[in-house]
Amino acid sequence: VMPIRLRPTEYTVLLFVCAEYKSGGKMLLHKLLLLVSLVTFANCGVNNAPSYDPYQRTIDCTDGKTASDTCDITLVVEALNSMTYYNISSDFRELRGYRAGFNSVGNIVTLLQEPDIPSTERLLPPIQVDGEFRSLIAINAQTPGPTIVAHSNQTLNITVYNELKNVEGITIHWHGMYHRGTPGADGAVYITQRPIAPQNQYVYTFRAYPSGTFWYHAHSGAQRTDGLYGALIVKDTLPGNLYDFDLPDQHTLILIDWQRDASIDLLFPEANAMEYWKPSASFDPPYQLYNDTRSSDQTQVGFAPFWSALINDKGRHFNEQGTTNIRPTNLNYFNVAQGSRYRFRLIGAQGVHPFRFSIQDHTMTVIATDGAPIIPIDNVTYVIVNSGERYDVVVNANSASQGNFWIWAETLEDANLSGNEVFYSPVGKHRGEAILHYDGASFDIAETDQLRTCTLSTCLAVNCPFRQYGRDITCLNADEFESPLDHTIPQSIYSPDTTLFYNFGDDGETSTERDALDGINFRFPANPPLTEYTAFQNSNARCPNVRGCDHDVESFCSCTQVIDLNDQPRGNVVELVLTNRAVERDSPDGTSHPVHLHGHSFYVVKIGYPLYNADGQFQTVNNDIECVLQSNDPCPENFITIHDQITNPMKQVVQWTNMSRPEKLNEKNGRYARKDTVIVPFGGYTVVRFVVDNPGWWFFHCHIEIHQLEGMSAVVRELSDELPPDNQNTSMPPTCMPCTNSNSTGASQPIWRKSSLVLIAITTTITGFFLV
Repeated sequence: VMPIRLRPTEYTVLLFVCAEYKSGGKMLLHKLLLLVSLVTFANCGVNNAPSYDPYQRTIDCTDGKTASDTCDITLVVEALNSMTYYNISSDFRELRGYRAGFNSVGNIVTLLQEPDIPSTERLLPPIQVDGEFRSLIAINAQTPGPTIVAHSNQTLNITVYNELKNVEGITIHWHGMYHRGTPGADGAVYITQRPIAPQNQYVYTFRAYPSGTFWYHAHSGAQRTDGLYGALIVKDTLPGNLYDFDLPDQHTLILIDWQRDASIDLLFPEANAMEYWKPSASFDPPYQLYNDTRSSDQTQVGFAPFWSALINDKGRHFNEQGTTNIRPTNLNYFNVAQGSRYRFRLIGAQGVHPFRFSIQDHTMTVIATDGAPIIPIDNVTYVIVNSGERYDVVVNANSASQGNFWIWAETLEDANLSGNEVFYSPVGKHRGEAILHYDGASFDIAETDQLRTCTLSTCLAVNCPFRQYGRDITCLNADEFESPLDHTIPQSIYSPDTTLFYNFGDDGETSTERDALDGINFRFPANPPLTEYTAFQNSNARCPNVRGCDHDVESFCSCTQVIDLNDQPRGNVVELVLTNRAVERDSPDGTSHPVHLHGHSFYVVKIGYPLYNADGQFQTVNNDIECVLQSNDPCPENFITIHDQITNPMKQVVQWTNMSRPEKLNEKNGRYARKDTVIVPFGGYTVVRFVVDNPGWWFFHCHIEIHQLEGMSAVVRELSDELPPDNQNTSMPPTCMPCTNSNSTGASQPIWRKSSLVLIAITTTITGFFLV
């Protein structure tokens, strides 16, 4: 029997007919009452499938609207399969799909013969991704979701429908938005809201601010890297004549490392200290063990296997021999005209790998990062984009050949230092690909594995997670970026009111070594502190001490870690010193972490790096920071906060070595750049500062998805006394009946409390059943 999805009114009529048949036409009045009540009740309890345009790749709120006009947007989240045609007129598209493949000339076709496909069906082209068939999460039948373009300060009403046909709840985070006055729209699950239950919806209302390149993505479980993400562009006007064209609908590139299976399957081995295995190609031995890959500084970069990478919705998977059945014509082409300059927007959505972005035979000018403009950096060969980061670059289409040029997003894996590891594919094939296409050229391009040869004088990389990129590439990193002269840096930024040290490392538990923040694995509370503060306080989820649990270095600690800034008055400046230390001082066995703070951007003041040899390889950790114990016990190298088991005083202090702050931290005129996501190099540290001025509970975490899910997170409590009482400034998404009207700006009330008619309907329904 095929499952049939009935609308509430159809279901009501069906019940009415059944009742009429059963009673033989008697008691018509009671059945009419039953009909009216069921119509009322059913329309409350069931959400009709929302409508949207699956061909709309860009939702442009600036088209015919001003910044004062509210923009209403619908985003429908659903589970689909890649390489599948769908009948878009079907409510249950997954029941009306047709598998797709590549024909002999590289075009995507259905695997069924044309006569087997009803001619009346309008089929939506497949989501290609890397050409492999797998389940994914789509937004408006797209992965990535549609690009949203808005004016600065424009109000957005975004209704998110959870149409996943399983039991997964969802939330969406609007990465980089400040949410001043609307903290409930931040989308951090169990921090600012409960998840949106399946077959329910939630309205996020907020002002699109600040301006620049941003994005939106899932913030519940591992859904982000299964496809639940998209671009959010807030229009700005950068000073100077930097480019000729800014076309966010055409030149926004989202980079992601794509997995063979659902992302949650990648999490479990890592979270449980297990290895990654796969059947061996030669079956001798029968299974192959995955070995972590290394970057040029010899630290870990590929702690989970690479399968493929996408630029927007397309990429290629290479097999163990380094070959692929997907032709370049199946990749994305980005069009330019010879002699013009174009603003390209790069967004890092990765789950694991940072990417090295470059364009064949072209250099770039970097003009902004994480939405904030910087003094332009010219002649850039590579831009390293970590998960969560964004970079705006200007591409000058000045090639005399006016042909096609490779766009690459390569991992930072070094084949030589990784033992030429071949797990799913050779390290040299670990890249996302697209093509820069000059108008008037053919679409042919030759395959190559080498875009350029570098020397220190010819290649410049921006945003390295190390001080020097081997022997051949010069690095210019985030603490060397400068804000434009027309950007006023608050004078208070140069004199922080408080300094806090936090370590992004492991939890010290030798059997698992899960990723943690200050030795604590973050545990999400059952009650979001923003909307259910009283229940949150009364629960046992929050860490009992200021900086963690009652534990020693070998004990497991899992709780809701709160960085409490409530004692900081509005306008104070907080300085965060983010360290990245592992258990062993001289071991390169660790990775750099991209750290993101919700609700703020911060000024990047200084990045400290470990000590390297002449080849740019890790030797030992940075010595600017020390750990001092109040006893004579050895201080743990990973800076885990230790408490006395009985009296709970902190037994250690992390501080600047010999109480001597690095000179750069004392300057009074630095042109620090603003970011909301910043890399903390392994064996080093990053210093950022921000102003306490945005009431809310803001999630603070590593943006590598596996690390965040393992617990490398905390929540920042800021000026919460200025927030209204529980559930007054924001509302919870509906999780079950009774029905609710729910949004992120006003308290929701169940419909049955608002409507006496519904109460009458419920009563009449029960009565009608008995009478019938």
